[in-house]
Amino acid sequence: MAAIGDGKISLRKLDYPMCAVEALSRLEGLIASRNKQNLAMQIISEFIFLERSKDGDMRKMQTLGISQMNIYQEFQLILALIEYFSRPGRDATRNAIFLSLFGSHLTPQRSRLLSRLISTAVSGSVAPLLSSAGTWMQQVGCKSPPSLEVAQSIVSDFISFSRKTPDQLKQLPMVGPHFAANFMVAVADLYLNDKRGGVLTPPPDALLDAITEWTTENPLLCQAPQQALVLPAGAIAMPFATPLAGLLRWVVLAPLVSNRQAYSNLHLSLLHTLMQLVPSGESTPLHAQDLLQIVTSLQKYCARLTEAKVAPEEDPAYLKCMERFAQAVQIALASNYITNQIQLLCVLETLPPHTLMKIVLATHRKL
Repeated sequence: MAAIGDGKISLRKLDYPMCAVEALSRLEGLIASRNKQNLAMQIISEFIFLERSKDGDMRKMQTLGISQMNIYQEFQLILALIEYFSRPGRDATRNAIFLSLFGSHLTPQRSRLLSRLISTAVSGSVAPLLSSAGTWMQQVGCKSPPSLEVAQSIVSDFISFSRKTPDQLKQLPMVGPHFAANFMVAVADLYLNDKRGGVLTPPPDALLDAITEWTTENPLLCQAPQQALVLPAGAIAMPFATPLAGLLRWVVLAPLVSNRQAYSNLHLSLLHTLMQLVPSGESTPLHAQDLLQIVTSLQKYCARLTEAKVAPEEDPAYLKCMERFAQAVQIALASNYITNQIQLLCVLETLPPHTLMKIVLATHRKL
């Protein structure tokens, strides 16, 4: 116990950010030792994030997260973390440190700092940090609130005030392919998703253009999450998700809200990706449940058409949606890339008839 106390005392003698830099170095040994995990979390809270609980109870720091860190100290910490993760070292160690710093239950201050850190890494093309961030997204869930907040922050920092895609974002798949793919999973969930507010909000044009360019130039980028994660001994890799289902939702539902040619380009790119996919023993790239969300959105749209006394089979937007949907479903079914195929086929039959979709359904009912 004395050695533990002495370690903290020596850190308390250092000014910020030197205490954070020294703490990061010490964490490598602590995290590798299973019986020192609690001490590692205490050091992270006190010396890296400057968190305090109201009554001084160290055990409450991680949950209450009352930080004394000012904006300048946040900036100093971001620079220290960029430097730390840029050093040569083992990927497993870097990932373990990142996951310890930023778990799935983040305080508001840690969440804000994480978003700024990752945006800085994107801007500076810091590959090792983006690699760890990609691992973190998979471990906490690409559609979890922390990951969605990071995705929204990147959109705000690089897209919202730009008419064209910034160069840093264009290069992201080359610098951090795993992060880029997981970012697509998260950001696809933010747009053209009527589960969010009940309306279909299209993505910003520059974001759509960036993702179209990524998937066109690298059709296998969507498979990046299938690569084995480099984790510390004993850690369990969480199931991966690919961006295919979310991006297919974009292109299928896009005619309901937009006439941009970019959606047609993205659609062709995704079809090309589906045809080039390499099967993985762990999971199929498309889950029927994700595709059923597209069906639900189309059913809602058709209900509104019927109320307005318009036949869906005569509505140009609906016909275009179904044409794209049928093409994607045909390739995915033929390649056995969809889970629960029978369930999907049954639900697709409930949509207003469409010539190409009827052919697809008839073909696969016979198989």
